[in-house]
Order: sequence, then C-alpha cells, then structure tokens
Amino acid sequence: MKIMFARAQGERLARELGGEKPPINVEQIARKLGLRVAGAKLGAGVSGLLVTNDEEKCICVQAADSAERKRFTIAHEIGHFQLRHQFAEGTHVHVDHGHLISQRSTRSSQGIDPIEVEANQFAACLLMPSNLLRTEVSQIDGPLRDGDVERLASKFKVSEQAMTIRLSTLRLLG
Repeated sequence: MKIMFARAQGERLARELGGEKPPINVEQIARKLGLRVAGAKLGAGVSGLLVTNDEEKCICVQAADSAERKRFTIAHEIGHFQLRHQFAEGTHVHVDHGHLISQRSTRSSQGIDPIEVEANQFAACLLMPSNLLRTEVSQIDGPLRDGDVERLASKFKVSEQAMTIRLSTLRLLG
C-alpha cells in the first residue's frame, strides 16, 4: 500500500488547484483534470464510479447522497484517477469494450482493499489539507470539543466522521 504517496498527492493537488481557504471545490478540480461529474441513480451500496475511455473521463456520483458524501466521493474518484488505479488489475476494476470502470461502494469504507484505502486517504487530504486545517484549528481556544469538530466539518463541507478521522490522523484531537 502506498498511503503516504496517496496522502502527498492529495495535499499537492489541494495546494495547486484547491485555493487558499476551505471548502475545496472538488467539482472544479475534477473539471480542471478533464473529468466530467454527473449525478445518477447508481443502485444500492454504490456511491460513485470513475469511467474512463479514450474519448471521455467521467465521475458519476449517487444522486441521492448528501452533499458531503458526494464531495467525498468525487474526491475519492479523483484519487483513483490521479493515482492511476483505473489501470490496476483486480476486482475493483471492470473492463468492458474499452471502458475502464472503478466504483466506490460500501467495501471502500471498510478498509479492506488497499486501493480503496489509498483513494480514501487521498480524498481526506484533498478535502481537508493539513495546512488549511491546522490554520483553522489554531484559531480555536483550548482543546477541540464536539462543537468545534462540527463547525470545522461544516466549514470544510465534510461529514463530522470524516473530520474526526482527519483530525485524529493529524494528531489534532486531544
């Protein structure tokens, strides 16, 4: 697994294309990378798909998901694209008539598949880059409380669970 590389790539992309304050506009980043983003009914347990072929590259997100979930899914699929997972062999990739398809499903969040773990780590770093998160945390008086985590999650437009995990990873929770 190349978790450190995935994290570094997420941080790099956030610096280069994400702007100087939260929230990071992942749809704009996708467009800059040549990825079209579309909402669709993807079926039970599927949050997103990365579909690439010679003519088009597209991220499809579950239309019924919350805005925060969609943002994480888009960042996750950008991670697959940037880390070139769509060309890796395995059960997470389906090749059919020149289309390479990688899907984000419940397996993605279980920490089982190394490629999914890498894409999740990439997504967390893209949506909550350490420099921006540390700046926001430095403005909070005292140790972080539940309300602070909630406000940070709202500011970065991510779920509280994603924010809690990211803060823990950066050792910013006491």
